[in-house]
This record gives sequence, structure tokens and C-alpha cells, in this order.
Amino acid sequence: MAVAAPWAVALADAIHSEDAEAALRAGLSAVGAKVAPAEIVRLAALAYAEAIDASRGTSLRGLLALSSALRLARHLSPRLQPLPVLRAMALAAADKKLPASERPRRVKVSGEISHLTRSFEYAIRAGEVADATSIFSGLLMEGKERVMAGDILFRVVGEDMVEGGHKLVYAVKAWRLASALGWRRGDLLMGPVIARVATGIQDDAAYKTLMGIWGKEKVDIAALGSNAGPAEGEERDAILAALRGPSPEECAKGVILALKGGVALDALASVVVREAAVRVASSGTYDLAAIGALVYADAARWVLKFSRTESRVLPLLQACLLLRSQPARRSELRTLTMANEAAILRDIVSDIEAGKDLEAAELAHTFLVKGAPMKDLIYLLIY
Repeated sequence: MAVAAPWAVALADAIHSEDAEAALRAGLSAVGAKVAPAEIVRLAALAYAEAIDASRGTSLRGLLALSSALRLARHLSPRLQPLPVLRAMALAAADKKLPASERPRRVKVSGEISHLTRSFEYAIRAGEVADATSIFSGLLMEGKERVMAGDILFRVVGEDMVEGGHKLVYAVKAWRLASALGWRRGDLLMGPVIARVATGIQDDAAYKTLMGIWGKEKVDIAALGSNAGPAEGEERDAILAALRGPSPEECAKGVILALKGGVALDALASVVVREAAVRVASSGTYDLAAIGALVYADAARWVLKFSRTESRVLPLLQACLLLRSQPARRSELRTLTMANEAAILRDIVSDIEAGKDLEAAELAHTFLVKGAPMKDLIYLLIY
């Protein structure tokens, strides 16, 4: 049996004991030993998953940070790839952990796939945390079975918009993390999220609104997958008007009518995510609700690409209602006149450091409108 490296032992101990500084020291030791960032994230995520307190009301920001850091590192040069990973480890260490005596035992239930999926859905809806986690572990097999597990997970959490839809965001982030790490110990990595979402359906008001309008408009859900129409001109204006509708019912009706008229699902998703992004960029303040709506809309777009089931449209429609519930954009982003791309990037840094959020957003908008490489902007923002 292989002996764990000293940095790996120190990292696990630091995360379990909620010692962010010790986690950073262990991470730096791993970087010094030329350990790949993905391997550092893997060991940090496993230590986090086995000890995190996933009960309702606790933070899982370490999970979000580790998932994001691994993806962000891909955009950086090898020398800087550890930077977001180190930051994520500090956040992972800071979240509340359970003492060893209170950590749940990991049990994997096996059986016929259709029976397991039905049992898993029931456990989530009934708030049976232990059953949900053990059944889901049994579903996480290769290929088709794993996809089916994801389909049922995203469908059920898509019904519940408690706390702005955080269940879907957690589920997508955990799934992408486990996938990026090759599904090694995937059942353990997904465990905290399953425990968090298996609390019963707590806020299904928006879901009921969507289903009511869906029934009235007699839309063939299966046929929507073949939609190929763009969301431009009048179609785009109609969708944006729906996102600012006077009621959830009017919003749902407007968006569903756009789909009924042939607008493609990915075209609708692009409009929704862009509108959410513009609202954040033009708010002029640190608007946590607007940021949450953007994160949810992006997660919904990912589900749309992941799944091929009829229910994959549900999170996207939920994102529309979430945007409708918030103030619309406050101002349009201007396209500024700038000498060159390097000057724009320098000014973005200056505005960020000075706390000039709207000015920084308009410069980033200008940079992209000019057709400059997005990777340069991403690199700057990560750094």
C-alpha cells in the first residue's frame, strides 16, 4: 500500500481542522514538489467531501471554489496554474467540518438501474439523506448509468428554487468537479451535494407556475429539441420583454411561446445568460442576487448541454423566472473609444483595484466588442 506524501497528509489534516493557513502551506509544499494542480485539487476535494458538514444552512463554498479553480487553472500558464487552486484550498478549509465520530458512513446500494433511479428520486423528495446518498453511489457506474443518475439529479433539483436555486448550482459544480477528476471516488465527491439536496422539495412555486402555463399552451416538450430558430430581432425582444414581465405567469407564457414558435433551446439559453450577465455588469453595485441569477442561468445552460431528456429545459425556464423576480438592468454598457487592447487591459486592472465596477465592466465590454482574444481577458481576471 502506497504511503501518502507528507504534503497530502498535512493538507487533509488542515482541511479537516478548518485551518486555512495550514492548507495553504500544504498546498505550497505540493507546488514545490511539482505536483499537478489537478492532483492537489483531487486530494483537497476528497478530504473536504469526507468531513464537510452538509446540513442545511452551512456553506459549501469550498466545493464551488475547488470546482471553479480546476477549470480556471486551464486558462493559465503552468507557472500560475496553482494560484486559483491555492485560493480554493483556503476556502475549502474554512467551511465547517464534522468531527470524525459524526461523519456519515459511506454505503453503496446496488440493484436494477430503473429501480434505483425511482428510489433515488423518492429519497430526495422525502428528505431521506442516508438513502439518497447510498442509492446515488450505486448509480454512479460507467457510461449510460452515470448519465441517467445525472439526469434524475438535475431534474429533481430543477424543481426546487429554495434560496435562489442553490441546489442546482451545487449539483452542477460537484458533477463538473467529479467529471474533471475522472470520477475517481466520484461517489464521495458527490456525497455532500446529495446530502444538501435531499431535503425534500421546499420551494416549488415557480415549478408549478411553469407546469400550469405549459399545460395551457399545449407544448410538445419532446419536439422542442428539434427547434433550430434563432433568438434574434423580434424573437429576442419578446424574450427580453418576458424576462421583465409583470408576473411569473406572464414571464413563463412569453418564454414558452417563444419556444413554441421555434426558438432553439440553446438560442434561448444564450439570451438568458447574456441578460443575466448584463444586469450584473451594469448594476453599479455588488448585487449578490443578480450574481446568483447569473450563476444559476449558467448552470442551467450546462444542464441543457449535458442532458438529452425532455426535462432538461426546466432549469432554463426556472432561470427566466428568477431573472423576472429581480430588477431589470439599470443602464446599457457603453462601447468606449480606446487606443489599443493593451491599454484596455491596463485600465481594467486600474478600475478593478479602484473599485470602479461599472467602468471596469464597460472596458471589458469594449475589449470583447473590438474582437480581442477572450483568453487575454480571462487570464487577467483570474490573476
